[in-house]
Amino acid sequence: MEYGEAINSGAAERALAIACRKIADGAKDLRRVAAEAVTEAYCVCVVAGEDAVEGTLSAIHADLIESLNARLCGAAREQN
Repeated sequence: MEYGEAINSGAAERALAIACRKIADGAKDLRRVAAEAVTEAYCVCVVAGEDAVEGTLSAIHADLIESLNARLCGAAREQN
């Protein structure tokens, strides 16, 4: 699938903001937070649509989650 402008720095920053809000509200599982934030921040064509095409968590969806999770883990290490 082609995503055009669906994957961009704006969506990445929205995902990060969503994740930070969830953490501030008490969420502890960073991977789960990242997965939820990606689902909320990115266009359905990037996450649910591609997952449906592949019949499982798509590679692009997994990469977006891992990228956000790495940012969250890095930020957590910096705070400690």
